[in-house]
Amino acid sequence: MMKIFCQQKIALIIIYSIISINKIIAVKKESHKKISIINNPHKVAMLTESPIKCLGYECYRWPYYLSLPLMWLLTFYVMNKKKAYKLLGLSGPKTNTLFFDGLGKSCRKVKDYAASWKAMDIIYNHPFKMNLSVGGILDEFYWRSQNCQALRNRYKLVKHLLKNTTPKFGKEIRLASLACGGGQAILETIAEFKSEGIIIKAILIDINGEALKRAEKTAEKYGIKDQIETFKADLSKENSVLKDFKPQIVEMLGFLDYVEDNQAISFLKNINDSLDEKGVIITCNINPNPEQYFIKWVINWPMVYRKPSQLIDIAKSANFKDCKIILEPLKIHGLLVAKK
Repeated sequence: MMKIFCQQKIALIIIYSIISINKIIAVKKESHKKISIINNPHKVAMLTESPIKCLGYECYRWPYYLSLPLMWLLTFYVMNKKKAYKLLGLSGPKTNTLFFDGLGKSCRKVKDYAASWKAMDIIYNHPFKMNLSVGGILDEFYWRSQNCQALRNRYKLVKHLLKNTTPKFGKEIRLASLACGGGQAILETIAEFKSEGIIIKAILIDINGEALKRAEKTAEKYGIKDQIETFKADLSKENSVLKDFKPQIVEMLGFLDYVEDNQAISFLKNINDSLDEKGVIITCNINPNPEQYFIKWVINWPMVYRKPSQLIDIAKSANFKDCKIILEPLKIHGLLVAKK
């Protein structure tokens, strides 16, 4: 028992040290973060730096490179634990590991809500207030990980792209957000444009009714309830709402992370058919990265990882043109911008 206690204490000291190093680096890196654009993913020379810069992007790599052996060790442990449960004919373990969902309260919530809008809401809006309890230290450690940083970067980057793209369509714009979840990025952007006299009419579509209720409450909070409509629908089976609306911009984050290539191409073809004549799609896919197996096994969050070249090939197969990938600073999430 004493040995286990000492091991836990050492692990927590290591985690706390990594968080402290992360904070020191964060202070020193108060400079503009650069965004990479890929116009032709089959040619490395086509990777260029964009003028898109923002102090708000996160790019703290080294503390989490140092912690990778610990994350891989936990991943290996959980993989074998789940295999043992399966051999014994048991359902998956209630707690994957003490050092994630065992002690971390937010960690446990994200694992329970994995792949849902609720998990995204926790990651997007993490308060970053240091809690010196054991669970608080673990929560801080994981919610500053590269994948969590990259998700928050993606959220900020899509808002920037919407702000650059939307004015090209005039004073009243039709926008569709697919698999919208709580719709935070879209609704914040619509509210900001309203303050500038630009009206965006939007439809928000998701299969989860609870997520749509959250979106409606957020729209009411920002005073834009009259500019949005929500629809509970599975767009892989039914897309008449989208065709009737004929959007000029389609925003879809996350959906392609959960479907294989053939389904992704078919789905994007339906979107292409529904778009206005000069319409634009903004979507994304997660890239392979060193934390992906930890996410799959420890957080119970499996995804389909694609390189930028694979995502552009899928978009072109769906008849999209002028495809380019914009990578957030950590290069874990690539946002595809393409024209009909």
